[in-house]
Amino acid sequence: MSAPDPLEHRPARPDETATASRGTPAPVDVSVDTRAVTAVVVFLAGPVISSVHFMLVYLVAEAGCTGDGPGLNAFDPPVPTVVTLVATAVAVIACAATAWWGFARWRALHRARPEARTEELVDRQPLAFGGFLLSLLGLTTVLFVGLPALVLGACA
Repeated sequence: MSAPDPLEHRPARPDETATASRGTPAPVDVSVDTRAVTAVVVFLAGPVISSVHFMLVYLVAEAGCTGDGPGLNAFDPPVPTVVTLVATAVAVIACAATAWWGFARWRALHRARPEARTEELVDRQPLAFGGFLLSLLGLTTVLFVGLPALVLGACA
């Protein structure tokens, strides 16, 4: 025999937010702080872009250079080289844009008036600068992965 659920027979009050089928015992704020989400997006954009670029280039080169079979004929050379160069160009532009975005956010937070500086703004400033640096690192990684395709073939 289990203990009775205290919320099972309790009538819902109009001032409470229902987050489940039976509601919650207290109001719950489910709003999203978009500034915090933007800070995290700026921080993680560079590494995510470089990771996606690496996986795309690796999978296409692997399928085109070593894969056999009727489904992999579409990846025969020169497709891996073309995909590598196009993906590198797109990833470089995306990393440069996110680096600029992180730098602009960092400068805006750095230039905030002293009376407008809150603990939240001070906490987001290192995230913006870190996002700028991580985007530059992602840009470097993308170039190191993609530029050898200009000199060497993808299947060399």
